[in-house]
Amino acid sequence: MKRITLVVLLIPLTLFEVYLCTAFLPVPLQRTINDHILNIFPKSNDWTPITHPLLSQEIEQVLREHIGFRIVLYAITVGLLTGNAWLIRLLWRLRGSAENTSKSR
Repeated sequence: MKRITLVVLLIPLTLFEVYLCTAFLPVPLQRTINDHILNIFPKSNDWTPITHPLLSQEIEQVLREHIGFRIVLYAITVGLLTGNAWLIRLLWRLRGSAENTSKSR
């Protein structure tokens, strides 16, 4: 049971790690990935009006104009990648030790 739980935890952490890595891809590719991720999740009947249709372009413009914001954003992304990778490594080792204890029984 412990092994199954660890594998179930590993799957979303690995997917999150892959998604975080997309932050280092070119912007058009990031947009394409983000547009297609919405197709994975179930459709919702969200009728809220769009309050700011050009928000993503304005964020990109601010990041181009202010290099400090971009550096901070990349530093946060690298921190999240490192922390998530550490969690994946920890769970992988726990999964391995769970296998070893179940085999010895």
